[in-house]
Amino acid sequence: MSLTIFPYRIGACWVFDDPRTGLKEEAFVLGTSEMISRVVEAKQIPNAADGFALSFDSAPFNHDVQLTRRAPVEPEGASAAGPQLDQQGTWYEGEILGQKMTGWLCPALLLYFEKPPSAIYAKAEPLPAGVDPVWHIGTGDPRGRRFVSAGSNPEPATSKVAKRCP
Repeated sequence: MSLTIFPYRIGACWVFDDPRTGLKEEAFVLGTSEMISRVVEAKQIPNAADGFALSFDSAPFNHDVQLTRRAPVEPEGASAAGPQLDQQGTWYEGEILGQKMTGWLCPALLLYFEKPPSAIYAKAEPLPAGVDPVWHIGTGDPRGRRFVSAGSNPEPATSKVAKRCP
């Protein structure tokens, strides 16, 4: 059964909140934000920057994208993001609406899967009526944590990986 999160944009970066896992403004970095942008633009999801539904699973369903886990890589610019990315997260690649793309998923992936799956299937859809993608908690609230930060937001004390969106 697929899981659903509700990404939204902060600057050039897609992030998501998930009170179930305690994630607040968890960023998609190192190619993954670009993958998301490609899908939401191609599908013409209205007001996607303010939030949209992203369903994902390790089993095929009525998906838009299939990502396959790949051997560790260090794409251009990755060394500036930090060392040992392959030990801290997982690289995936796929044909994203006609373009081969590679992206990195941080250790937050393990809050949804016991181990990084060999494939991830994903579908983007408009934000359902009545869903607020933002988890409204105060800055410094101990319930919120993040592995990866978007741009200029300061890293919280609970952050394990210091990557940022461009």
